[in-house]
Amino acid sequence: MINLLVVVMIGFVVGLGGAVIPSPLLAFTIFDTIRKCRVVGHYVVLGHIIWEALIIFLILLGLSSLMIQYKDIIYVVGGSVLVFMGMSMFRGGFEVKSKNSRIKSPVLGGLFYTAFNPTQSPWRASAGLAPLLLQGYELAEYLGIATVTFGHWLANMTYYSLISYIISKYGKVIIPKQKIVITTLAIFIITLGTYFIVSSVIR
Repeated sequence: MINLLVVVMIGFVVGLGGAVIPSPLLAFTIFDTIRKCRVVGHYVVLGHIIWEALIIFLILLGLSSLMIQYKDIIYVVGGSVLVFMGMSMFRGGFEVKSKNSRIKSPVLGGLFYTAFNPTQSPWRASAGLAPLLLQGYELAEYLGIATVTFGHWLANMTYYSLISYIISKYGKVIIPKQKIVITTLAIFIITLGTYFIVSSVIR
């Protein structure tokens, strides 16, 4: 029992450490919350979990080394998609409406921005989920894997739901400044995507 609690805490802390880092997923959560004027963070994380469950399955099959081998391709493709999505935010104008985004579902947005964040696959295969899953297995075998994964997802659900709640609750303050918010988010996503492309080329 103590081992399982330790495993949950390990998963939660590592998951929270990854969640608080500014990312395209966080940018989409903020954008979609402002656009819909309601809490969507839990739906975004659900999409994130769907994709991550697939990656965990692949890691358990031993395909983590393959992701590391082709990480430059992952960075170029993922970076290009992020640049495209950032530009589409500018083209949609600065009035936050559903028609301004190609992704209307928060679940699909969570899945999309997780799948095309090029840092995620190599991170999960090397410094992220792979050793985390190994730690869980060493402490409680397959139950440990399930438990550490639960802790990891719980951290994501807690953080993104909290951010979404704060944005929706204080929307009267934030929405009048939506042009600044969207511009900042778009620039962040474009810059991040460009950085991934350039870093893979000059690596």
